[in-house]
Amino acid sequence: MICVNPGYMSLLIMIMMLILIATGWKPYLAPDISRRTMVLVGILIIAIMPFSIWWTPLPEYTQIKLHVSVCLLLLASLLTFKGSEDWSYKGYLALCALMIAVIWGCVRKIYSFDPVFYWIDPLWDAPITAGLLCGAFTAQTKHQLSMIIWGAVLGETLNTVLQAGTYAVFIGSLSWWDSFWIAVATARLFSLILKAIRRGLSKLSVVLWHMKGGRSS
Repeated sequence: MICVNPGYMSLLIMIMMLILIATGWKPYLAPDISRRTMVLVGILIIAIMPFSIWWTPLPEYTQIKLHVSVCLLLLASLLTFKGSEDWSYKGYLALCALMIAVIWGCVRKIYSFDPVFYWIDPLWDAPITAGLLCGAFTAQTKHQLSMIIWGAVLGETLNTVLQAGTYAVFIGSLSWWDSFWIAVATARLFSLILKAIRRGLSKLSVVLWHMKGGRSS
C-alpha cells in the first residue's frame, strides 16, 4: 500500500506535466488543447480551490459534496464536445464516460468491504483502471479529460449511493484531485504506449513486406 499525504500526487503530476510541456512535449501530452485554454482554466481552478464552497447536488444524499472548482471543470469539459464530431461519436464518448463512472464506483464499493486484495493501492486502483480504459477509448486529450472528469464525479457519486449513506465524499478535496490526476496521467501514458505500438507494428509490416520482395508504388 502506498501512503502519501493528500494532494502530493496532484502536485507531483502537475509539476511533471508542466516541465514536459515547457520542454517541448506538448504535441505528445496535449496536442489538441491550446496553451491559453490550459492556463486560463488552471488559474481559475487554483484561484477557487482555497475557498470552502461546497454544493450538494442530490438533496436526498447530503453526504455528497461537490466543490465549486469541480463544477467549473465540468462546465469546461462540455466545451470539448463542440466541433466537427457527429452525434454518434459524441454519444460514444458519453457512453464511455458512463462506463468509466460505473467501473470507478464499483471498484470503490468493492474495496470498501475489505481492501486486502488490491492491484497497486486501494485508493489508486479505481483511477488507474479508469485511465487505462480512457486511453483505450480515445486518443484525443480533450476527450480523455472530459471522460475522466465526468467519470470521476459520477463514479464517486455512485459509490456513495451504493453504500447507502455510510460513506461521505467531498468531490474536490485533495484526495479526490489525486485520483483525478492519476487517471489523467494513466490515460495519456497508455495512449502514448498504444500509439508507439501501432507505429512499431506499421514499420515492422513495411520491413517484412520489403523482405518478401514487395516494392513501394
